[in-house]
Formats: sequence, structure tokens, C-alpha cells
Amino acid sequence: MSKNQHLVLDIGNTHTKYGYFEENVLKYSGLCSDWSKEEWTSFHKKAPFTTVLAGTVGASTKQTLSLLPQSCDVAFIDNTTKYPFTTAYDDINTLGIDRRAALAGVLVTHPKTAVLVIDAGSCITYDYIDAKAHHLGGAISPGRAMRYNAMHVFTANLPLLNPTDEVPPVGTSTSSSMSLGVEAGIVSEIQAHIEAFTQNFGDFTIILTGGDANFLIKNIKYTIFADAELTLIGLQNLLMFNTFHEK
Repeated sequence: MSKNQHLVLDIGNTHTKYGYFEENVLKYSGLCSDWSKEEWTSFHKKAPFTTVLAGTVGASTKQTLSLLPQSCDVAFIDNTTKYPFTTAYDDINTLGIDRRAALAGVLVTHPKTAVLVIDAGSCITYDYIDAKAHHLGGAISPGRAMRYNAMHVFTANLPLLNPTDEVPPVGTSTSSSMSLGVEAGIVSEIQAHIEAFTQNFGDFTIILTGGDANFLIKNIKYTIFADAELTLIGLQNLLMFNTFHEK
């Protein structure tokens, strides 16, 4: 199994993202949710990966793996996986794979540093890891799209809206009031969590990742580093840290 040419797959609720690493350096990344077998074959010629790490073993993962060159070794994150950090969770396997990967990622990008990771995806997750690589825990709340969807599903007359970066100072219609409530509410919530973590743990670096990171980083009044590739970097770190079982 080559240690030099790896493909990692971050398979989320909405999209599948790939990262291709050579000598532990991320060379290519992007979305591959709708790639065909021909597209994967073409990509493999440019990025001749020999090992694939997939975070999950669900139906969408199996579908993606069926399109890849069959000569590749395939690994998964499972309950035998070892981690380069400890956690206050009683069972690390109940911590979401994306959260585990992000924590492994900050050990690469910000080693020996206290970090609050905020992943703004389908849900917004918060994870605090100290400078000794101990994960003290975090929080989970609904993401932007989920909040809009909840107002539409659980009420009789509210429309289904998409997240927007154009947020008015005050709502002058049902739609603009919903947008203000969601967008300003999320920003206020994140700032409140940062304040609470600061009171409990002191100074730390804040890393923001996930699909809504670009919107949030412009609106949160703290010094924040955005890292769109954090989960991919973390998956690569886990691959290098472990001896995985072929499935």
C-alpha cells in the first residue's frame, strides 16, 4: 500500500468532497458528488492514488467507491480506528466522523494550540481541543438551511427560503423577517458560544470550516481563520496515523 498517493473522501449529507494527497501535501480537492466512472478514470490519470480513505460505509459511499479503479486499497473509519487526540466523550465513536476528522485536522494546521473548531454545515458543531490534544467536548445546533426548512415544515404558511447573504437590519416582509431571524440569530449564537468557551477555557484560536463558513466569517466579530480543507486534512492525518483494515 503506497504511503505517498492517497485519496480521501468526505461524504456529507449534501455533497461528497475529495482530497488528493502526495507526500502528505494536498494537491487537488473539490466536489465529486456527481462524477461518473469516466470522470474518475480521467482524474486517476492525473492523480494516481493507490489508497482511498472514506469516512463512512453508507450507500452513497459504496456507490462512489464502485466508480473508482478497483486496484486501489480502500480503508474506512470504524470502531477500531485510533486517534491522535483524547476526548472527554465516553465513547469516541458517538462523536461524528466529520468532527473527529476536523479535530485531527487542527493537529496538523495548528499543532500544540488550543482551538475551537466551528463547522458550519447541515448542523453547526463546536469542538474545543486544548494544546495537549485533549478534546473537552462541544455543542451541536441546526445549520442555516435546516432552520429555514424547519420554519417551512412546522408552520402552515411560512415559505421555504434559501440562505441569503443579503440580510436587512429589520424585516419588512415575512420573507425578510425570516431571513433576519435565521442569519442574525446564527451569528449571535456563534458569538455567544465563543464568549462562553472563552470564559471557561481562556484564549484559543478559532477555526471556521464548512459550507457556510464564508458567510459567517464576514459577520462574526472575532478573529477567525477559515479553512475549507480542514476535514480533508484531518482524514489524511487519520490515514497516516492508523493501520486500517481493508473492507
